[in-house]
Amino acid sequence: MARRRFPLSALLSVLFASALGAAPEWPLTLNEGLPSKLPGYTSAPRDPLPDTFENEMGTYTEASRLFQKIEPGAAKQFRIAVQDYGNTKNIEDRIRAAMTEASKSRGVSTAKRTLAGFPAYAITDRSGSPPTSLVTVVVSPGRLVLGQGSNVDQEEAIRLLSNVDFAKVVAAH
Repeated sequence: MARRRFPLSALLSVLFASALGAAPEWPLTLNEGLPSKLPGYTSAPRDPLPDTFENEMGTYTEASRLFQKIEPGAAKQFRIAVQDYGNTKNIEDRIRAAMTEASKSRGVSTAKRTLAGFPAYAITDRSGSPPTSLVTVVVSPGRLVLGQGSNVDQEEAIRLLSNVDFAKVVAAH
């Protein structure tokens, strides 16, 4: 997996803009729709800067936040991310194909839902310990919101993702 770093010039412009009180620019605007808090969860002390990565669907820029919850007998982690693939086409087709493939695995359950009016695809893998869930919400042809949880079932992952401001995620430029 290739990883590209957030350019130093962009970081410096962000620092200067924040010092001057200016509004953030893309890709920092990808963070604006992510919740800073989740009910019952503690947020990570700081959020990583958006970064660029590559996977089988293409090159994307990602902004994310991490949350955790300690319960008697279990620790839960939940990560919410926005992945922007730009003008990539057929991201949803690729997500559907991955769902079909995952559903063939033992101990894996899949579901298609609607979240905030957008198609959402959920996969929970109970074959290992701890169980993990991944919910992918397709908010535009090239932009996804992901909820990734350890010790988090599908229903809780979907409920936690309902805290995302999807309108801000869609509008981020």
